[in-house]
Amino acid sequence: MLGGRRAGAACCPCESEEFEAAVAFSLGADGEVRWVAVGLRCTRDGFCGIYTDWKIDYGPTGHLLTLV
Repeated sequence: MLGGRRAGAACCPCESEEFEAAVAFSLGADGEVRWVAVGLRCTRDGFCGIYTDWKIDYGPTGHLLTLV
């Protein structure tokens, strides 16, 4: 859970539930994390998409970079 939101189950249009995951951070000019995004890629058909994202409106945020 991040920012009070809980992500739900993921399922690809091909009905697979196995994914490779990636996390991306958007940093502000001050180097603080402003957005966190989670992307998924289906291991069966390669379909990619953004699963969820969060706006980060507090600081300091350096600990977020060490959590992944």
